[in-house]
Amino acid sequence: MAQLPPPPKIAPAPVPLCDSQIHRHPGPPREGVPSLDPHYVFRPEMVAEIVWSVWPHDDGRPMSVLLVGPKGSGKTSLVEQIAARANQPLARVNLNVGTSVRHLKGRTAVADGETYFVPGVVTDAMETGKWLLLDEISGATPPVALALFPVLEPTGSVYLEDAEPPRYAVRHPGFRIFMTDNTIGEGQEESRFGYAGTNQMNAALLDRVDTTIQVGYCDPAAELKILSAKAPGIDQVVGQGLIRVAMAVRENRDITDGFSTRMLVAWGRRIAAGRINAAGFVDVDQRNPARVKEAAEAAFLRKCRSRVDADAIRECIQRVFGD
Repeated sequence: MAQLPPPPKIAPAPVPLCDSQIHRHPGPPREGVPSLDPHYVFRPEMVAEIVWSVWPHDDGRPMSVLLVGPKGSGKTSLVEQIAARANQPLARVNLNVGTSVRHLKGRTAVADGETYFVPGVVTDAMETGKWLLLDEISGATPPVALALFPVLEPTGSVYLEDAEPPRYAVRHPGFRIFMTDNTIGEGQEESRFGYAGTNQMNAALLDRVDTTIQVGYCDPAAELKILSAKAPGIDQVVGQGLIRVAMAVRENRDITDGFSTRMLVAWGRRIAAGRINAAGFVDVDQRNPARVKEAAEAAFLRKCRSRVDADAIRECIQRVFGD
């Protein structure tokens, strides 16, 4: 019996996103694709920069992307949500002092007395056409940074000396690389924000970055939209007050902890959900200043690294919500 030819590959189809056009792989969600957040708020100018880097319309080579901004500003989620809408598998690594070259390139393992090669997260993404997201790139140790050089080269390949036999991992046409950082390792973000465990970014590594996107916090209207989606039922007046507190903290140069959108959402969810008692009755009194302050304690104040910072944030809350 004659063998049937393989089914034809279906090319990604262009679909609109904000004022740009991404390319979506057809069919159901593929393995490794991030979960889609239907309420995610995109910022069109950032989408345009990523689209240009991933699918350049001048028919040139795709470009690496570095997203820089304060904690909780949406650097990682921006890449994840574009990947989700493109039905594109994404591999993510959080770089720190414990990340080794073998984590990224691969290692030898043993099973049933036999050795075999296990690809690292970077080389697997390179060879299979995943997108690769390297979070906190300033956390990379010097050996890891050096190992990333060929990954960032347009036609780079990575030598896998532990493979059997040794070989080169070459770039799949669908491979793309993204990096995130809070500071670029030198305190580009205001020095009052402390980020432990970061290094000065290797200048040669930084030179290989093609596109840099500054990701700040959303404007108040967009942040209220995010808060309303993540904390269903939040009173709009209360939500606006929470955002006023967040902005006051961000603008106060004496407060070192900052105020991320994640903190805002955690606070808003507690307020919107109310408190449930033993009988199952839910008491929702969102405009009660005492309830707002109580929710702030559990959501973020108790984890402040500085008691002085925590007290300063409490003062901001007091000014906005009163007694």
